[in-house]
Amino acid sequence: MIRDEEGIVASSIRAAVVSAMEAVEELRAHDPSNSDEWQGWRLEIVDASGQAIQAIPLDALSAH
Repeated sequence: MIRDEEGIVASSIRAAVVSAMEAVEELRAHDPSNSDEWQGWRLEIVDASGQAIQAIPLDALSAH
């Protein structure tokens, strides 16, 4: 687990998912050679209380 202590504030779950996808794409663009290392990982979007409300499997995004 790698926790993002700073995070972002989003106006909706949809906005949070869009922001998360943009962050993943930025990471991939920065170092595309390590995409195999993302197998089995996921990015979780949590609410203000820390409850997971959405999970995005990172290996499913490898084609992007």
